Amino acid sequence: MIWCFSEWRTSSGAACRAALWRAAPAAIIGLMLLLGPTKAGAQVLIGATPFGPVFSGLRSAAADTSLLLVARARRVGVSTFVQTSGARGYLRLGPRQQLRYRVGTDMIYDSRGTPPFVREDYGADVAHVFTLDAANHWQLGQQLHYDQSRANATRTGLWLGRLGYQRRLRPGNAADSLSQMRLTVLGGLATDRRNGRDDAGFAYGFDAAALYFANGPAVAPWAVRVLGTRAALGPRTMQRLLAEAAGEQAFLPSSPLTVQGRVGYRTNRAEDYLLGSVQRIQSDTVLAQAGASYRINSFATLRSDNSVLLPTRAFRYRRQSETADTLQDVGYRQREVDTRQELRFARPKLQTTLSFNYRERTRAYYLDNSRNLNAARLATALAREQAKDITEQTTLWQGGLTWVPTPRHALALVGSAQLLRVDAPSKDNQQTRDEAQHLARLTWTGRWAGAFRTTLGVAGEYRQTVFIRAGLSAENYTDHLLHWEPGFTWAPGKLSVRSTYHLWVSYQVRDLATEQGRNRTSRVLEQTQNISYQLRPHLLLLADYVRRENRVGQLNWSQFRESPLDTSVTHDFSAGARQSWVGPRGSTSLRLGYRLLEQRNYGRAALLLDAPTGPPTALIYLRNITRQQGPEMAVERHTTNFNLTASVWLQWLRTYSTYTMGTGPFAGSSYSALDLDRQTRRLLPYFELTAEWRVGRR
Repeated sequence: MIWCFSEWRTSSGAACRAALWRAAPAAIIGLMLLLGPTKAGAQVLIGATPFGPVFSGLRSAAADTSLLLVARARRVGVSTFVQTSGARGYLRLGPRQQLRYRVGTDMIYDSRGTPPFVREDYGADVAHVFTLDAANHWQLGQQLHYDQSRANATRTGLWLGRLGYQRRLRPGNAADSLSQMRLTVLGGLATDRRNGRDDAGFAYGFDAAALYFANGPAVAPWAVRVLGTRAALGPRTMQRLLAEAAGEQAFLPSSPLTVQGRVGYRTNRAEDYLLGSVQRIQSDTVLAQAGASYRINSFATLRSDNSVLLPTRAFRYRRQSETADTLQDVGYRQREVDTRQELRFARPKLQTTLSFNYRERTRAYYLDNSRNLNAARLATALAREQAKDITEQTTLWQGGLTWVPTPRHALALVGSAQLLRVDAPSKDNQQTRDEAQHLARLTWTGRWAGAFRTTLGVAGEYRQTVFIRAGLSAENYTDHLLHWEPGFTWAPGKLSVRSTYHLWVSYQVRDLATEQGRNRTSRVLEQTQNISYQLRPHLLLLADYVRRENRVGQLNWSQFRESPLDTSVTHDFSAGARQSWVGPRGSTSLRLGYRLLEQRNYGRAALLLDAPTGPPTALIYLRNITRQQGPEMAVERHTTNFNLTASVWLQWLRTYSTYTMGTGPFAGSSYSALDLDRQTRRLLPYFELTAEWRVGRR
């Protein structure tokens, strides 16, 4: 469909009609595969689906059969289109039996490619659940899972049978109907095709989980879960194990102290083919987290959150033949420590927050002598890996204060100070550095008579980056940033006007005297204007304008002067009217308007001269202009079971250049007069379509 839309403008349409006739069966299947997006994973997922626990239980007997169809398509570039579609729902086959399913497609199309599809993925899940007893304790079911990625030439399939048991943990407590325990065992067959190989094998696993609401349904429960899966696919093995426990408990009278905790362990083994070997990626992670919240009084609260994460990764290789290359087994160990302490104070006219956060991440690489290297070569290989060892320490202080002197005015002050320290033990790694950042922002908001509201924000920011080792000392710099953010909103009756501005200036200064020629200044101005007028109860007039200007220049910090280098200005203007209709079956709206998007790039360049004598080039002030304009239309339809949103922008695209002559030579990009006279004109309809249709009712 996308290809035909692109080709219809350049041919009589006969090729398109023939292609549609040949693709009719696939189009029917694609209509049924309405879900997005699905992605082909790197391994077979056992015991999990992309859309949640399909074996969690049956719907109530009053629930009717449901089907949701979704389709989305849009143009994202000159030759690039995106399309996703999907269907999901369930069928009641009886009071104890249901069938749930989800199928979908996800495509990216580029007409310039060979083949034209950049990504073409398909996915499907079907689950059948049957309750064996009237108390809903025992469940029997099966599941089919399918993934295909045409771009990666991979295809995975899975069939699983499940036997589950669940029951309430507090059957004698009528107020607690949520605490329960669930046990599931599963087994089946898995297939995986990639790298020109077809692998198949058995898959099995288990899932045990329990939820216990010790303090009522309004408080987080105690939770425990253990999940393990394994699939043997020929020479490869996929397996994972997850164990987690979390809970929250309140202490002291009136519960001023609440303590949360979580511990977990997960291991994952994924294997794939690489250079005649089977690559095994082994990842293991240990997690411990503890937090507390203490209410000092009715106005102040102290919170603490602390965690430790210990992940390890190992890359190991098994040769499939004697001629395969021997790859080195490597891995790393990592430690992450994170702590956050926060104090909050809230009064009717004054609210303050002060927090401290510290995070440390350390990674150390190692290798196993799987290639039987001698001592000298092993030391060299180990040093090469350990050059990537790194330690990062981040210290962050944040504070905020909001003062409301009157009901119509508020003043907010926010400040932060952060220090990042990166330490690389190896002398071959030049990334050892310190980064400091300080920020202060003051915002005033006022409401006035006549539905008039104003905002004014002022901010200052200071950044400094210092590389410790001499190899990158030339990159040391200091950045000074200033922000100015005024705005207002005026909504007197049928008219609404909203205007915002944001101006920020950056002065980047190098530390070394020999690098002062690389000092840069940047000025960015963004302004947004939105105007709407309710002409009639169902007719709204709209106008929007966005302008962004970015100026980059060379900075002389000692004299505080700058020379312009490049300037970019973007204008985005749209105006139109939206008419809506409301009826007993739903609402419909139609918008008609016009949109102009223009980008201008200003800079200096050299013009090639044809004169036999004199300089070969001359300085010019060049302007590259890209203009996109045309009418646009949007339609929306919303009913109880159907939603449709469609829009099209019939865009005339034109790119061209203009210039004026300067004086003196210039060393840089050079153009001939013929190059600068070239223009591009194209007609590009940009469209977007989203449709949702719910068949049946919940």
